[in-house]
Amino acid sequence: MWKASLFIFLILSGIISGMLLWHWQAYSEHAIALESSGAITQDITVDTLLNELIITQKIQGLRAQEEYRLVIPDTLFKWKCKNGAGEACDSADENPYTFFSSDDQMIFEYAVPINERNKAFLLTDWFVKIPGKKAESLSITISDSYKREGSWAAGIRLKVRKKLELIDYYYFEGKGNVPPLYWQQKPLLKKAINNAEVYSEDIQAASMNFKKLNGIGDFPFLTIIFTDQYPEYKDGNILITSPRTEAKKVEKDLITMLFQRKFADDSQVWAIDVFTSGLLDLKPSSTKGKKVLQELQGELTEDELKSLFLIVNKVNSLTPEKLDKLLSDVKGLNTQFFTMNTKSDAPFVPLYFQKEIKLLVSGAEKASTDLIYRNGKRLLPFAATMKALGYEVRILSGEETILLSKGNNSYRFYLNKNVFIYNEEDYGLLENPLTNQNGTVFMEIQWFKSLFGVTAEEREGEIHMMADTD
Repeated sequence: MWKASLFIFLILSGIISGMLLWHWQAYSEHAIALESSGAITQDITVDTLLNELIITQKIQGLRAQEEYRLVIPDTLFKWKCKNGAGEACDSADENPYTFFSSDDQMIFEYAVPINERNKAFLLTDWFVKIPGKKAESLSITISDSYKREGSWAAGIRLKVRKKLELIDYYYFEGKGNVPPLYWQQKPLLKKAINNAEVYSEDIQAASMNFKKLNGIGDFPFLTIIFTDQYPEYKDGNILITSPRTEAKKVEKDLITMLFQRKFADDSQVWAIDVFTSGLLDLKPSSTKGKKVLQELQGELTEDELKSLFLIVNKVNSLTPEKLDKLLSDVKGLNTQFFTMNTKSDAPFVPLYFQKEIKLLVSGAEKASTDLIYRNGKRLLPFAATMKALGYEVRILSGEETILLSKGNNSYRFYLNKNVFIYNEEDYGLLENPLTNQNGTVFMEIQWFKSLFGVTAEEREGEIHMMADTD
């Protein structure tokens, strides 16, 4: 019997040892991954008193014996820094905000004053920051024993809300930077819509139907609060607005916030305007946004435009260069449309696509150039093409007049006139065959036959040009 018991004991010991080893390996791999990525975990607890909040902020995933320079808001009082053993953090130098981590964590304890007479408040700069560190996981736990008649909300997801005998308990969970924290005296109802949590004082506002949000797929988590207890406010994680605000306006604000997260450069307001309006089938509010959307609608098919908006919506970060890449992929041709229109003080550049091609004249390769696609037309750079055809090209009067000559034939073209001169005789045209695209003069390929008797055909990435007499 004792042999059987010993055998079972050894088996169980082996299983437990294996599980402990597996957990230790998993923990070690996670810790190494956090350390190598520079990510941290943050756990924040909030205890309420009559006129202040007592907060403990625990940060893990730091490097032991490394110097950290902290950003501590002036709104924090009774501030302390401790290590994992509960000992005071060592100051790294004479700077009062620089400390060494004796282990892999720092624990900050402090108080945030609140006005007990306020019917609502929003905390935005209420935590200690370590620049360059972003939380892989983040939790906020609130134990409320003094403000139990009200409701709490945050810019991360509410996982648990319980009304216990002596406290109200809230547990929020997410990742990234510490979000704003909101409280109001009037109780709030909560409803999930897409990847947002909607808080409201009444059932009607909490049940508001955001049709467009449900149709564009997932977006980063947002908290929406409908209330009259606090002024309108919005940042990357939270939107506070009146319960009388229409759903369309709220949708536009939310999509705008979504794209503001994607663009690191604040100067790209017009691009945010374009894609917000495009997703919601609205007219852009800015003059430049209207022009850009009009160009996209003119040069893309309906399916291509929908595809562009869907792809842009899924990308986490955006720049003008990345937008050009996405637009080029959708069309299958290259463009620098967004990049060229980045500068607000520069003239607006219309949307056109291009691809590099070989230019052949009577079967002989003469040059490599760009074929332009615009308004359903194909255009070639005028000067480069005429040189390949054996013409001497001169540009006069600030590039407004172009002279061509070859043998006994001469031409004079004007960028701003629907006429040209051939061998000193004037010829009128119904439209100007020349167009200026971003400082380069182009001509549609059909005009080469009409004006010069040269047929131009596109074949497998090449333009073949041949005189009618050849």
